[in-house]
Amino acid sequence: PSAGIGTDNLEWYFRNVRLLPYEVGEIALLGEREFHRYRAAYEITRNRNRDLPELELTRTREQHEERTREAERQIRALIQEQGLLTFPGDMPESFETDTFWSPRARTDRHFWEELQFRNTLNNHIHASIPGHRFDGLLARALDNPIRRGYGDSSRAEGWATYIEEMLVLAGITREVPRADELFYVALMKRASRIYAETSMHAGVFSLDQANAYMIDFVPYMEEDLGRYDLEGYLRRPGSGSGYILGKIQLEEMLSERALELGDAFDLGEFHDDVLSRGMIPLTLIRWEMTGADDEVRPLWREATGRELGSGTR
Repeated sequence: PSAGIGTDNLEWYFRNVRLLPYEVGEIALLGEREFHRYRAAYEITRNRNRDLPELELTRTREQHEERTREAERQIRALIQEQGLLTFPGDMPESFETDTFWSPRARTDRHFWEELQFRNTLNNHIHASIPGHRFDGLLARALDNPIRRGYGDSSRAEGWATYIEEMLVLAGITREVPRADELFYVALMKRASRIYAETSMHAGVFSLDQANAYMIDFVPYMEEDLGRYDLEGYLRRPGSGSGYILGKIQLEEMLSERALELGDAFDLGEFHDDVLSRGMIPLTLIRWEMTGADDEVRPLWREATGRELGSGTR
């Protein structure tokens, strides 16, 4: 029997708990569209890089640490050079990594090790700076006790996924162009989760079928990590979809804010504004930042039976 909760329950949960402004069918379509966009970008960059040497795998603990520190130096330098966000005065001198070295990785690597032991930029951006560890540092410093303690996974993972492609577009891989391929592999992995997750909860896929789908469609994907991820998405619905859905919401907010402000729009100020509001759902952050209530109005009506006051924030 399927461990999925069913499409109706999943839709209720997405709307009423995660405050996502999409129906399940729309979520599946968005995931499919983003997967194919990332696959196209991957093939284009592979073609561009076809005459370049392959990235060399890390062989020792010392080499991995050296590569990680160099990646962080590059990340910090680019952020400061382009004013992409503000570093707090009490920021640590360096952030830990969550891809740890193991001698096993010389011959037997899981999916993330295949990427990060070729180039450490993607993981350090997502998990450390300016991703989860940096994001958490700012959240814990907020004055508001609710925002300081609350963590919406679509907001947290959406930010960490958004900054991957944002920093590629900003030029983080210009000295290592083959690393672009790894960024798009990671994004394909995150996008493939949406179809796998929604299909399991709908009873269309078993866990094994969802895993086979991800293995077939994502380079470097393998069975053990796939099963680990998918079991989590059955236990915590929406945790797989939130990476790409949060990224999409952030990109939409960026576009709306740029259109609203025109020449006064500043990308670094936009990022600082998002991060200053904590890890509440992005639907609420968008309402606060832009004043647009088209997403919160139906959610408010369903939750209270009343109409949201015009212009209310």
